[in-house]
Amino acid sequence: MITLNKPITQLSTKVSRPEIELLLCCTRTHIDPETAERIKTLLRQDIDWAYLIQIAAHHKTIPLLYQSLKTTSGEAIPKTVLTQLQNHYHTNASRNLFLSHELLNILKLFEAHKIPAIPFKGLVLAISIYGNLAMRQFSDLDILVRQEDIFKAKELLITHKYQLDVDYGWQQTFVHSQKPEIVVDLHGELTPLSYFPFKLPDFETLWQGGRSLTFKGESIMNFSSDDLLIILAVQVARGVNEGKESLAQICDLAELLRIQQTLDWEKLLQEVNSLELQRPFFISLLIVKTLLNTPLPDRVKQALQQQIQIDPTILIYTVRMQKLLFAKVKTPLFIQLFFHDLMIGGPLSRMPVRVYLVWQFLSFITRQIIIDSNQADREFFPLPSGLSFLYYLVRPIRLVSRYITNSTYR
Repeated sequence: MITLNKPITQLSTKVSRPEIELLLCCTRTHIDPETAERIKTLLRQDIDWAYLIQIAAHHKTIPLLYQSLKTTSGEAIPKTVLTQLQNHYHTNASRNLFLSHELLNILKLFEAHKIPAIPFKGLVLAISIYGNLAMRQFSDLDILVRQEDIFKAKELLITHKYQLDVDYGWQQTFVHSQKPEIVVDLHGELTPLSYFPFKLPDFETLWQGGRSLTFKGESIMNFSSDDLLIILAVQVARGVNEGKESLAQICDLAELLRIQQTLDWEKLLQEVNSLELQRPFFISLLIVKTLLNTPLPDRVKQALQQQIQIDPTILIYTVRMQKLLFAKVKTPLFIQLFFHDLMIGGPLSRMPVRVYLVWQFLSFITRQIIIDSNQADREFFPLPSGLSFLYYLVRPIRLVSRYITNSTYR
């Protein structure tokens, strides 16, 4: 356990580009007066609109960006940019509507063959959290079924013109043979337990606790608010753990926290503890609080502070996520493995914090020292040929410098 001088439930967010801060201000459905004023201030700077649209597209947050800019500062946006964003928005809305028809057809097919199914992720979140089918970008349809129904569901999809594309074991991906833009991910589990061993509620628990959601006159099953909050938090942490940080997933969690003001937090926190999900759950809460300034109830902030005292990994992961969310960094494999071990509670995570951080640094240095120097080392620090052996020292210094520099927002 470590001792903190003051409570920590939010870290400072530092970005080097106004486009990144602007995107963070816009990726929400409710813009408070302070954030609206900050958006207007940022728009007075020299915004690289191409870069802004690029990072928004990468993080699948263009609908949120468009709506926020249009409603708060539409007159300050170049007309060509606003038109481009509007076209993205309407194209996404049309695509989502098209995919929604197919989702309902598949759910009816499963129901006719007595296969209980729960759709989740993109389309369902657009309806249940954002209240607008157009407000969430997604590329496939995710459906959870019982493990014993996987084979039957697979056969039904194949007989209805789907082809199995990839079988991950915990998830099978199907592509429509005549409409390749339709991709279905059939899940027997919500997470890949083989390398992300955090057990979420099983299908029966989710089904019994689920609630009905009406969409286009049809009733579909949806997770309860408690289960959905836990699932979204684990998905955010998993993305951070795999180097696939997603601002869209962070927004999903933030929006759910915003609209659910009557959650029984004592019950939910007990569920998190019983499932041993404290680390990914509180990492995600700190991330949404830090990036999007999402309000948290006092009871939750207290629990977060207590967990940080027990598990400083939460701080480490949040800082790392901030560095990597908008940066293109090729992280060395051994560092990836280190953070994976840290997340799942492997042997390294049981070392004192300072010990495993020192281990990370020394491992990096050791691996790089044994690698031959290259032309970049010679350009970084030219040496006479007689002193070329010193490049064994120059190389790790240069690489550490480059890693630190490249790990910042840009």
